[in-house]
Amino acid sequence: MADKKITRVLLIVFLLDPILAAQMATARASDDATINNPSTFVLATALALCMALVILLVISRRRHTAAQTQLAELSEKLQSGAEVSWRRTGVVEIDAIARTLTEVDERLKLKRQRLSEVTEQIHAAEEHRRAMNLELHHRVNNALAMIQGIANITARSATDIVSFRSNLSDRIQCVSRISTLLVSKSWSTIPVRELAETALAYGDPELEGRIDMGGENIDLRSQISLALGMTLHELFTNALHHGALSNATGRITLNWFVENNPSPKLTLIWSETGGPEVAPQSQPGVGHYLMKDVLARQFGGDIAFSFASHGMRAMMTTEI
Repeated sequence: MADKKITRVLLIVFLLDPILAAQMATARASDDATINNPSTFVLATALALCMALVILLVISRRRHTAAQTQLAELSEKLQSGAEVSWRRTGVVEIDAIARTLTEVDERLKLKRQRLSEVTEQIHAAEEHRRAMNLELHHRVNNALAMIQGIANITARSATDIVSFRSNLSDRIQCVSRISTLLVSKSWSTIPVRELAETALAYGDPELEGRIDMGGENIDLRSQISLALGMTLHELFTNALHHGALSNATGRITLNWFVENNPSPKLTLIWSETGGPEVAPQSQPGVGHYLMKDVLARQFGGDIAFSFASHGMRAMMTTEI
């Protein structure tokens, strides 16, 4: 369109130029000033206006060309994902198009950024899920190995199927209670007092009043909580059948503390008093074997027994 306008104006100038030249020659021949000849003045003015229009059209054409070139560059940048910027050209239509494209590009960048963030979150969730599955697999295997050991040892000590079923059920119920506690804590950490209360599960207010517990506010890793809790349960069961809780006057004290030597270690001391007189065992029982050789290995520590006449004492140690 601009090319056609320029062509028409140039044609008008081409036609007017010889006429104006003839008028100017006639004026000079008649000694008449050009300014006093109306027709000559009109033609000169028209020619000047045409020349000015030509200049304006040329400038406009160049501006359109530059704007179109910049718009093409903007399009290429949008396609390649490069940084987009726009300088106003003065061409209203092209500036409007470029402004719209630039706004669309900004919105697309925000959406791409959000999509990238969501993708990273999905990948992180997948990694967390895989790690949790591996951890769950490991813990289930450990729990099954412990249950298998408990079942084997319970079978050795059982005199008949009824006692075997009763003892095994009691131990499996303790495993279940501690596992439920671990799940409620998201398999993270458990306070020692809460673990002890769950493992002992008095079930009788009178028994609860005969057990004293005290120690530092310490959280245990879930990896050692199940085996340590089962050990406390075995001590409690032994006290019910043979120790301080087998009569009406015996008492139990459970204390715990942490020593740094050189790494932090938890020590729990189980002390019984007031029960039947205790005699050193000539041969360790099945419960003793379960605690010392199975459960202690599971919680990564040790357990030592002493048998004084006033009551049995057990000291458990494990790293925390």
